[in-house]
Amino acid sequence: MSDFQKPIRNELFQKFVSSIRILLIKSRIFGLVTFTPDQSNFRPSNRRIFFNIVFIFIYLPIILYCIYITAFSEDLYMIYKTTNIIILGLNVVYVVTSLICAITKRDMFVEFLLKLVDFDTKIQTMNIKVNYNKIHRKIMIPCLVRIGVLTVIISTLAIMANLNGDEMIVESMAYILLVMNSAVCHQSIELVKMLKIRFVILNKQINNLIDYFQKNKISTVEMKSTNKQLNTLNKICALHHHLSKMIKLFNDTFGIVLLLMFGVSFVVIVIMTFFFTGIIQAGELYFMTLLNPILSTITFIIDVVFVCDVSYSTIEEANKAGELIHKIETEDHDIRDEIEMFSLQIANEQVEFNAAGFFPINYTLVFSILGGVTTYIIILIQLAASLAE
Repeated sequence: MSDFQKPIRNELFQKFVSSIRILLIKSRIFGLVTFTPDQSNFRPSNRRIFFNIVFIFIYLPIILYCIYITAFSEDLYMIYKTTNIIILGLNVVYVVTSLICAITKRDMFVEFLLKLVDFDTKIQTMNIKVNYNKIHRKIMIPCLVRIGVLTVIISTLAIMANLNGDEMIVESMAYILLVMNSAVCHQSIELVKMLKIRFVILNKQINNLIDYFQKNKISTVEMKSTNKQLNTLNKICALHHHLSKMIKLFNDTFGIVLLLMFGVSFVVIVIMTFFFTGIIQAGELYFMTLLNPILSTITFIIDVVFVCDVSYSTIEEANKAGELIHKIETEDHDIRDEIEMFSLQIANEQVEFNAAGFFPINYTLVFSILGGVTTYIIILIQLAASLAE
């Protein structure tokens, strides 16, 4: 980077950090971020790492104790013991892995954020600016909504658990799972949306080129002006490749945590849906008994759909460039060669968001989860019926 670009880059870095500050603060609270920003970079935070390690060593004995008292409780039916132990086991794997990945994948996370700043610095040369104030608002509003919804849900569940005489220490582990899952999903959603915003910027520039060549025939356009459009197309191609590599970096950084997120969400949805159908089939229906599985499941369902939706729409926006560049009508051989190169680049990259390479994150995953939940619910109902006989 040239000395001329460094002040611009540092200024953009500060604006970028300000726009995502609320996301960084929330992620630091839950141990998902183990670094802090300074004037021009992110530096490791030993205090955050220490907090994660201490939390893990405190959390593990508590969760093991919860599994113990659940397994040897005389007041719980076997079906409740089994499902509670499954959820507690997944709870500890999910939470501990998320905290460990925040430490081990820290440098990759920092690289991802710095690459976003580098992208914003490069598009400055094209007289394009990212609206950081708009990004800040779009992060803050969902964050406040999540906090409000989780507060209502956890408060309601805590009151119901207290009335039913449930073990509050066991219930508190479920609340930690709810909050941690929400924090993981919110962080992932906002990071993917940052990529989508920048793909939209590039596609807008391609549309500007399309309009330019529609209004100006090649025979009437000065060579200097044509070279300017070629230069713009070259930059768009390079920046698109830059963002495509960032998708792969995102997968490497958050793939394991997202894999656990989808796995835990699937199990929780199956178990709570099973209890919900069991309550409906009972002789008498009570609103409070129906409310428990609904509140315990609703955030997992919404987050799965949101993560899949933003991932799908971002990939659609990335692939949209391949369609748009072929709408550029020109006889200029250099520009046509660049269009072909750009098209081949998009075709060869075949970017997608995935969960550690196990499956793509898109609407297909939502339908797969829906089908899996339906299948397992039928099996569990049949199994319960056979045991009752």
